[in-house]
Amino acid sequence: MLDFLVHLQDDRKLKASTLNQAVCALRTLYRDHLGIAWDIWKKIKFKFEEPLPHVLTRDEVVLLLRTFRDGRYRAFCTVVYQCGLRLNEALHIKPVHINGERLVISIPKTKNRKAREVPITPRLLARLRTFWQCHRNPEWLFPAVGRGWKGSGITLKEAMHRSAKPMSEAAVWQAIKVAVAESGLSKKHGHISTHTLRHSFATHMLEGGASILQVGAYLGHSALKDTLRYLHVTEISDKDGRAALDTLADP
Repeated sequence: MLDFLVHLQDDRKLKASTLNQAVCALRTLYRDHLGIAWDIWKKIKFKFEEPLPHVLTRDEVVLLLRTFRDGRYRAFCTVVYQCGLRLNEALHIKPVHINGERLVISIPKTKNRKAREVPITPRLLARLRTFWQCHRNPEWLFPAVGRGWKGSGITLKEAMHRSAKPMSEAAVWQAIKVAVAESGLSKKHGHISTHTLRHSFATHMLEGGASILQVGAYLGHSALKDTLRYLHVTEISDKDGRAALDTLADP
């Protein structure tokens, strides 16, 4: 049995995910059908390769954001990209979380339950203020509207103002799906999500000269290794590389 797994790994060069499926099938055969419960199954482990982050170029991000027909989703995805937020983090932004004087957004609800602040530009602050003034919801920056608002006799702005819930994940997914198809980006990239925008933020920040530690802090990573993966997809030109060589010490 072990020889067979070695054959799959060394001779057939199968990936860890496929090898793991073979192990599961063999374990089920020996344990459930043949009644042989070997401890060796606990010792068989494979190292899974973590795929590189999927990113867009700066021009592709601009194209995608400009393709959204509904300004709500354009504003939402702009925040996701320019702040490097996770989907759920962006959905739960409240007006009180935005500090215009310090130019930061507080993110209290995070994946690792650690609050953090992310910087914003004066231009993004102005856009968010303009967007909020369109609905003035006292609770949410990106409020939901509900499925039945069109038949209720009220306007979109009124529906957003009255909403007690934030925009739903499903609504964002659908809006992005339509925008990706209409922009033509699906032909090159296939699936694109809000996490693609988050990956793009990290990569573009590193390309722009931000430190790996600072980018990790903006993303809310708990470990440096989570941020280091973006170094493999940054576009460093030959000119930039030669400029860096000139800064090295010359004994």
